[in-house]
Amino acid sequence: MLTRRFVMSGIGSSIGAAAIAPVVCGPALSQETATVHAIKVGQAVLTTFSDGTMSMPLDWALPGRPRDEIAATYASQGQTLGDVTLQVNVALIRLPGELILVDTGAGPDFAPMRGKLADALSRNGIQPAAITKVVFTHAHPDHFWGVLDPFDGATLFPNARHMMPAAEVDYWLKPGVETGVPDAVRGAALGTQRRLKDLGAKIETFAPGAEIVPGITALDTSGHSPGHVSLMLRSGAEALLIGGDVLIEPVISFARPAWPWGPDWNGDRAIKARLSTLDMLATDKIRLLGYHLPWPGVGRVERLATAAPSYRFVAG
Repeated sequence: MLTRRFVMSGIGSSIGAAAIAPVVCGPALSQETATVHAIKVGQAVLTTFSDGTMSMPLDWALPGRPRDEIAATYASQGQTLGDVTLQVNVALIRLPGELILVDTGAGPDFAPMRGKLADALSRNGIQPAAITKVVFTHAHPDHFWGVLDPFDGATLFPNARHMMPAAEVDYWLKPGVETGVPDAVRGAALGTQRRLKDLGAKIETFAPGAEIVPGITALDTSGHSPGHVSLMLRSGAEALLIGGDVLIEPVISFARPAWPWGPDWNGDRAIKARLSTLDMLATDKIRLLGYHLPWPGVGRVERLATAAPSYRFVAG
């Protein structure tokens, strides 16, 4: 059952902005300047495109957590307490014969100043029709709603296979999914369901553990959403995890991974996913690309010498 925690992930076109006060979308970063970033992972080329920023109040992201405790955590990592500002980092993987987009940004229905991903791709010489696969980590609006043309409802990626975890599709297509949702987010739930129905047979489902293509495997990191997955990219001796929303905020998700995070669908499962993912990344020294981490979202995880599990995100 959805609660107010889902507010972060859905501003429906049928919902007034005033009803969604916990979410404030900031101005998109300039798409012509520092909003495209490419690295190599073995033989794969991983490019990150910015779809702008979003923010939320701390007391909504960390409900019931004493503010002085939050401030102390930020100070311990050299940061200043304030509202949470999140980047939106969309990944494109280039492999021989494949051009794979991971998530599709928010689309203009989520926030008018965003939804420019297709334009950003085109400006950088990548026509949307050239994308061979679109793989969704989950179906929250800021990851999924950018898939469709807002005018005619057709996919922006006409030649791509559209792939989503089966548990996500099953959940959002469930009849009456909006009935357990607060009024302010019913439009978001219905908007996600409507887009899945519009895509129809174009959506292919997969289970955790599936190999999307050789070298890319879907890992079960559910909890933030019912079927959330992260994608492990391995090429030669190198590896990188495209984490989606398993690790969202660059201080709290790492330094206090056992703290409940307001937007998570299932708090206990999300905490378990965070802890296991952080342990894997730190132990195996695997790089991470985080959808909402500071631009361009790429870095490593360091384990801190503390009694409770605690980590640090190191960009680069």
